[in-house]
Amino acid sequence: MVPYRLKLLVERGKDRLETLALSLVTAKIPLPPDLAQRKVVLLGASVGHAWHLPVVFPNVKSFVEYEFDKTPLLDKVIPTRPDAIIIKECAAYFPSNEPQQGRQAMVHEWVDRIREAGIQPILATVVPVSRSHDEAYPGRSAALCAFNDWLRHFAAEEKVEILDLEKALRISASDRHLAPGLDSGDGLHLQRDTYRRRLDHLLPPVLMRTFS
Repeated sequence: MVPYRLKLLVERGKDRLETLALSLVTAKIPLPPDLAQRKVVLLGASVGHAWHLPVVFPNVKSFVEYEFDKTPLLDKVIPTRPDAIIIKECAAYFPSNEPQQGRQAMVHEWVDRIREAGIQPILATVVPVSRSHDEAYPGRSAALCAFNDWLRHFAAEEKVEILDLEKALRISASDRHLAPGLDSGDGLHLQRDTYRRRLDHLLPPVLMRTFS
């Protein structure tokens, strides 16, 4: 059996090589000079890991926590003093036996902590799942859509910017499943090209509004 630490080092090495390779073939999206210097961190799971944001936006980094509770990541990231922190949850955490009120309280606490540290919070909606995936995992789409609806309402009340991934990836406002041809085959994870075609362009206007 490969020791965990060695396996972790190998995975990190592969990630760095992949990021380097992508940076050579991926077009950068220019930002205004004041925004280009802002340090932004996305806390997520599979989407945060696979998006490879630094290849498009050099000052945007991703950190991964494969649990709904992003508190451990916040504990590590807040002391580094980024200008903004984006929090994004994964569809795999829905539905849950944990009461929604508890999850909502977590988000409220995270936003408060980020603001108290003098950092701008940004909330990302959960990426939708395909209809076939939702049939295999009953209740997943309904639960994540309910969470996204609450997230938008909460963000509006708290005047927090929303990175609306669901809106960019769903079939329509009335059919909120992941649009066909965007996933990697499991109805949950996205194709690499989907990040470039559907998501990269969402970030600049959100950052502009955040730092205006």
